[in-house]
Amino acid sequence: MKSIINKLINTGVRKEYQSWECHITRKLNSVALITFLNLVLGISFFLACGYYEFIFDCAMGLIAAPLVIVLNRIKNYLWAAYWFFCYGFWFFIPINLKMGSQSFIILFYFPVIISMVQILGRKELLKHLFVLSVLCLASIIIIAFGFKYKLWHLELNEDTVSNLAVFHIILCFITTMAFIIVMVSESVSQENLIRKTLAEKEILLAEVFHRVKNNMNIVTSLLNLRKNMSESQEVKEALEECRGRVFAMALVHDNIFNKNNITALNFKDYIQVLVTEIANSFGEHEKAEITLATEDVHLDLSYAIPCGLILNELITNSFKHACPESEKLIIHVKLRKQKNTVELEVKDNGSGLPEDGIKNSDSLGMELIKSLSEQVGGTYGFCSKDGLTFNLKFKITS
Repeated sequence: MKSIINKLINTGVRKEYQSWECHITRKLNSVALITFLNLVLGISFFLACGYYEFIFDCAMGLIAAPLVIVLNRIKNYLWAAYWFFCYGFWFFIPINLKMGSQSFIILFYFPVIISMVQILGRKELLKHLFVLSVLCLASIIIIAFGFKYKLWHLELNEDTVSNLAVFHIILCFITTMAFIIVMVSESVSQENLIRKTLAEKEILLAEVFHRVKNNMNIVTSLLNLRKNMSESQEVKEALEECRGRVFAMALVHDNIFNKNNITALNFKDYIQVLVTEIANSFGEHEKAEITLATEDVHLDLSYAIPCGLILNELITNSFKHACPESEKLIIHVKLRKQKNTVELEVKDNGSGLPEDGIKNSDSLGMELIKSLSEQVGGTYGFCSKDGLTFNLKFKITS
């Protein structure tokens, strides 16, 4: 029996459906089955009490309810939803008017409206929810005027009205609870599926970060090996620059993987590691004074990698060109965030660059800094007063 019910509930679920479409289809089938059982109970009650004037209406509903499952099978959930709710609103009009307002059968609108909102309450389906809500309101207005002017009204004795009222109140409460249980169970099931899918994607993405990091480490090792084998100082410097840039990108992936946060990188931690590694690569960590005034700023990959490369270029150039060996190099790095604007500033105590040198420089490092600054949509500038200062401001979404 359980397998048959599950098969009926899953009727119309297709492989090409997204998860939310599968759950909507299942909800519609479940609601149709509950409605079918309600109508069976109603017919049984009316037969037992001798209220034969209502049996035809219930029998028509009994025939219509399974068509929801059929439409899910041969068409899709939208056809099934329109059929179920439109037929339901049409069904409620005559049976409400026949029984009268004191029978409380109008209470069945509550579970119907609850199910309608739950089934169609997605942004993709809001226009359908609006259309059906208008139809629902129209049927309620018709019933209200029908009660007022006693249209289609049957003269029922007081005991009959009392029995109908008790039956409808109890059955409506049970139906509402059944609808809520179905909706909540499907929502929980959908949430669990989303959590499972998200966890799987996070694992896969973490693995991607790990592999990218390893591949970049291999590239840096190959560049370092080739640098050590070369006898040309110019080639060594070029390979070291390439190695530093690859390392700056690899460090982003390494930090994201190690922090178990695949959505964003704490750039403050990244700066501390990168600056230390660059200083160590020049063997002048103790000769240089590096101060960091950094706040906790989380950046995603689209910002972290460009900013990391910019920082690598600036600090590397400071070590190479800022001061003669006899002077102590001082580097100050500032990172802060105000609302959704991030500011990155790097300053050294070197001789700086002439104004025309900044504007007309054709060096790869300077072009890279300018290009990456534009890539993050930021505004940037250089200042050669008391050393070279670079300032970058850009906006992030969160």
